[in-house]
Amino acid sequence: MAASKLTATLNELVAVLDDGEAFYRDAAARVSRSDVNALFLRMARNKAAIAADLRGAVVEAGGEPAEGGTLPGALLRAWGDLRARLSIDARHEYIERLEAFEDRILHAFREVVNGHADGAVREIAQRHLEEVTRDHAEMRAMARSDQAGG
Repeated sequence: MAASKLTATLNELVAVLDDGEAFYRDAAARVSRSDVNALFLRMARNKAAIAADLRGAVVEAGGEPAEGGTLPGALLRAWGDLRARLSIDARHEYIERLEAFEDRILHAFREVVNGHADGAVREIAQRHLEEVTRDHAEMRAMARSDQAGG
């Protein structure tokens, strides 16, 4: 596989992670509960760490690493921020929207792991799939607990 296809795929994952990191940081700045704030900041750091590793792989492959997120990610973040500002329970809105971001991130990684033709790309994505899956499960559990009134 050409290095350009490898780097393009990795950069797509980086952009999705950058979207998630930015939204978690935005949400952390706007919630008042310290436990939720700490969770959001930890999730942002997780996204940043994975993206940094993927950027390193892009550079090793001779590519230029992506910086910043995607237009759809920015729109989803703006929509989530608007909903939270208009809601009487901003924390609930952020949890719901961030769970959707986790769905998007997990889907992107699974798509690469399960269907990418290049073994090197699959290996890099697989290396982070467990952490991505764990973050997804944690936000899903938080959303379910929040829906149940917990």
